[in-house]
Order: sequence, then C-alpha cells, then structure tokens
Amino acid sequence: MGSRFVVHDGCSRSLLSLRKREPIGPLARLVSASCILAIACLALAAGSPPFASALCDRGLFLPASAFAQPARVSLPAPVVNPHSTEICLNSRISYHGGWGGTATEQMLGDALAACACAPLTGSFRMIYAATATNVYRYDAAAHSLTVHKSGDWRSDGTAVFEVGIAADNYVDAGAAMHLAQLESVALWAGTAAQLASCPRATAVTYANSHWDPEETIDIAISFGMRTVQGFTATRVATSSDGTLPDPVMDGSVYLDDALANPAYDSTFTAEELTTGEVSQLLWAAYGCSNHRVSGSRAGLVCASAVANYYLTRRIYLAAPSHVFRYHNHLPPGSDLNSRDHRLETLSVGDARPALRAAARLPECSHDLIVCVASTGAWPEVEVGFAAMGALVQAWSLGLQGYTRTAFTSEEQAAIRQAAGIPAGEIPIAIVCLGHARQGADIEDHGAANPHPGDVQLRIDGRITAGADVSMRYRLPAAGTVELSIHDCLGRRVSSILAGDQERGTHEARWDVRDEKGRPVVSGVYYCRLQTGGQVRTASIVVLR
Repeated sequence: MGSRFVVHDGCSRSLLSLRKREPIGPLARLVSASCILAIACLALAAGSPPFASALCDRGLFLPASAFAQPARVSLPAPVVNPHSTEICLNSRISYHGGWGGTATEQMLGDALAACACAPLTGSFRMIYAATATNVYRYDAAAHSLTVHKSGDWRSDGTAVFEVGIAADNYVDAGAAMHLAQLESVALWAGTAAQLASCPRATAVTYANSHWDPEETIDIAISFGMRTVQGFTATRVATSSDGTLPDPVMDGSVYLDDALANPAYDSTFTAEELTTGEVSQLLWAAYGCSNHRVSGSRAGLVCASAVANYYLTRRIYLAAPSHVFRYHNHLPPGSDLNSRDHRLETLSVGDARPALRAAARLPECSHDLIVCVASTGAWPEVEVGFAAMGALVQAWSLGLQGYTRTAFTSEEQAAIRQAAGIPAGEIPIAIVCLGHARQGADIEDHGAANPHPGDVQLRIDGRITAGADVSMRYRLPAAGTVELSIHDCLGRRVSSILAGDQERGTHEARWDVRDEKGRPVVSGVYYCRLQTGGQVRTASIVVLR
C-alpha cells in the first residue's frame, strides 16, 4: 500500500490510521499536560527514565526530540494513473460508508493535488485535510501539508481522511471537489480495499464548527477504504432522438495527464467544435453514467446533494446557429429515473455576440450556460461540478475552456435575454469552449478575439521549464493596472506591476520566481490582470 505518515507527537503512529479520540477542552488539556509534564520531570529527576518513557509511549508526554520535528509534511509527487478521463467520469460514484482500513500517503497527496488543478474564477481557494492526527492546510505550490489544528477532527471516524474547500464562490469550491472525487476513482487498482469518497453536508457543518478554518468551508468530502464497483465503460447515455451522437466512455488521455496540462485561457480560434466534441463535452458536464442512486434515480458523472440534481433542464448551449437546452432524461426531461442524451432547440440564430456583450465573454465556438432555480450552496457547488467536468473533458480532447462566474443581477438578466433562457432561471457560470489559439498577435482583432471593449491577455510560453514567460495585454482605455502571478490557492506569488498605464498594447515578463527571487516549484500558476473593473486570468504550467 506504500509508505504512511509518522505522527509528530513523539510516537510512531500512523497519521491515517489512528482511532478517533474525543477532544478535551482547552482548560482540561492545559491542566492535564501540566500535571503529566511535572510527573515526567520528577520521574527523570528521581532516576526513573522507564516511567517517563512509558508516558511517551502512551502519547502523554513529548520528549525533546519531538520539538525538532518539522511543521511541514512533504507529500509524494502525484502519479499518473492509467485511466482515462472518460472512464473515471463514467465510473464515479459516491459511497456513503462501509469504510475500513488505511490509506496511503500517495492517495492523500494525489487527491489534494487534483483539487488544486481546478482553475480559479474568484480571488482565493483554501484546501484543508483532516486526518486521524491533525487538520492540515494544503500548500499546492510546495505540495505539502502544514498543521492547522492538532487532534483528530474528522466528522466520521471511519474515514481515512476528509478534505474541505473554502473559496470566495461556490463554483470554485465545487470544481476543486469534483476533481478530488474523480482522482479517487483514478486511483483504483481493483475493486477490494479501494479509495472511495462522498461529499457530505454533515462534514461541511462539522468542519466549520471544529476545524477553525480561516474562511468558511463551502464543501467537504469524506474518503474511506472499501469495496467499489470498479471501472465500467458501459454506455447508458444515448440520444432518444438522434440530436447527439453517442459519447465515448473510455478515451485515450489519462485523467492525470489532463490535469497536468490544463488548457485554460480566453483566446480561441475561429474553428467550430464538431457535433461529436459537443456531445462529449455535454456528457462530461452533466450526462448519465453507469450507476443508479437513491430511489433508482439515474446516476450522473458528477455528484448531487441527496440526488436532487439541481441543474436538470438548466444547462444551455449557445452554438453558432442555435441555442439549445441539454437533456439527460427522456422527454419532457423531468423523470429523474430515465436516461437520455439529447438537445432541445430553444432558439434559432447566433446568440453568442449578444452573450459576449452581456457577460464580457471571449469569442469562442460554444458557450455552456449553467443555471439554477435558486441560489445557495448546494445548487451552486453543483454548477462547479458541471463546469469542471466540461473543462477537464475539453483538456482531454485537445480543446480549451474558460469559465466566467460572479455575474451581477443585471448581467444575469442580460444573459437570459441574449440566450432566450426562461425567466426565473439564474445563470451562475458560463464555460467558453473551443480550440486554443497559439501564438496570436494581440493586435489581430479577428473573429477569435474578445469583444473590442474588453481587456485582452495573451501568454507566450504558457508551459515553461523555467524560461521567462511573456505576457501581452491590451487595454481598451487608460487606467490603473495590476498584473500578478498566483498559485492554485489564489495566493499571490509575484507582483509583476501595479500602476497607471495608457490605452493600447503592453508587454511584461515573469522570471518564474516568487517575490523573494526564489524559483517557483513545478505546478499550475495563474496570471491575473485587473483593470477598470475587469479581470482576466490565464494559466501557466511550470515543469522543472
């Protein structure tokens, strides 16, 4: 099963396999520790080292060596598991319990690394991990853990670990959690004693009450070892009316390879997606997969709180000549026990120019509009699941995606009007999909460029082994500009510039170092350009 953590409490206990102990109050802990320390000191003074040693063996006394242990725990480098994005999506299932056994350090590290691969649309994301020993903060840039709170604070003592995500919008939290669950599937090497997972409302409540997070935990997921159904390439998503071709259930790109090479940018070519690509992207966002859930409801490629499926009939596609509604259930689309994979024509004509004006979107082949009936944590987290599913599928197809969220009420109304979406539905995210444009000139205002009134950002050398990265951007008007580099948690790594600039095209460079001049470690980083109320981001992959 691989190596396991060693607890830094003076004893060699497994970080992932200790039994849960009820925490004691701070006053009782202080008195107890003081008494034990005094007894141990007396024992040593009296020439009785065995008694002091026995206290240590019982985890009641910390020897001097314990204080030298590092606060940071390095994790093993993520591995590439030989399972495609599509088969992981089709095999994904939430297991609510029946857990036992222990997990490896590799499993925890891979799940956390997957979380951090989700793009940020907001300003920050914090990733926490609770084990049988401590609650940790995950540092994606260093791929390591730092103790946030000591003690066993899992909501479920049978879980091997739990992961919590805090972000400034639910979509970002949901996107990260979806990748963690897919990664737990990618780690399967059989059916017995495999890593399973389940997002839980009880875990969210417990984490916010007991983990002392710096920001509110938006979603938490429990992981445990148990028997799983295993990988399945059986297709259950087929079109009842022929509007979409059958999606592929096992592709050629491994999930872990797709996560290591994210194509996340806002510059697209004018090339349109094929019907097959559209079919695959829609299925990966919210299609039916090969399992059933409570009440015999059709299982999907992503989780849903108590199988409520908040996005049913609320995913729309703006294509070059039509706006469609996506259905994963048989007509009229509300029977959650049925399965389908089809499009319903909502309107005829190209709504994309109006959408770009309404939501400041880049020009691309297709826009995926994800709506909810009412706002709230679980519906909006599910939007993150669907958006991330479309993105990771795009990366696996050699395509590119870009997500916009946090629309104002005025923008939401304009989006509804532009796309002909029924009144009362609330657009939460739009995923722009298409072919990546490589080596584009910032002054080329062809069909593939964003709206002329938008800020434009281009990255040259998006994948670098350490060479400087060139950033070119165009300002539609003079104003104050902030250009910075952030890690996957949204933390600023380097400030490139901050000041006033004139209208027009500008260029800046990043030396692939942090603000202290140290080379950054391998990973995914984001260039963030903010000016005049607009924010643009583009990913940079550092491979050392």
